[in-house]
Amino acid sequence: MSPDKALEIGNDLAHIAKTLAELAEEIKVEYDHDAKDESPQEKTTAEVKYPDISKVRGFLAEKSRAGHTAEIQVLLAKHGCKKLSEVPPAEFETLMEEARKLE
Repeated sequence: MSPDKALEIGNDLAHIAKTLAELAEEIKVEYDHDAKDESPQEKTTAEVKYPDISKVRGFLAEKSRAGHTAEIQVLLAKHGCKKLSEVPPAEFETLMEEARKLE
């Protein structure tokens, strides 16, 4: 393995680690937020169901590990966001569909 290739792989791994750390922080923030917001009287029976953010986050992390980190960031930007936690839940399904097309 050439030194350039080793450096490239090292940089890729560092970028993946950074992305995963950001995702973990978003999960923690979202979890803390959800735990505070749970109150039975506020729940309505006509709630629209969107994919759970943890499912979307896991799916995007899997795509990122498969080498699509840059493409995931482009998709987030397409939705006007830098982080998954900024994406409106109504757009989760569309975001996942777009990410499924990455190969």
